Amino acid sequence: MAFPYILLLGLVILIILAIRQAITRANMSPAERAEQDFGPLNRKLICPHCQTTAQVRTKPIQQKKGVSGGKATAALLTGGISMLATGLSRTEAHTQAHCMNCESTWVF
Repeated sequence: MAFPYILLLGLVILIILAIRQAITRANMSPAERAEQDFGPLNRKLICPHCQTTAQVRTKPIQQKKGVSGGKATAALLTGGISMLATGLSRTEAHTQAHCMNCESTWVF
């Protein structure tokens, strides 16, 4: 009988956290919001699209790339159960860059 109450409590907590995050973001300056979304300014990087310097923000990201052969083999051996825990995609570390001048975003 306690399950519906626990589920309701969890939902209320999620709503409170979402509201708190929205209020925090609304109180940020545009520069703080840009830093949170796109990372800090990289003053030496030149935008390949508009050729400006000191306007590019960079941040590290994890990007899914293709199917991992090892994970696919493990999925076959375990009857697919390992896919629930790990998935089939492999992730690679990349850098996302965003130019504040021309608003273009790219990954390298």
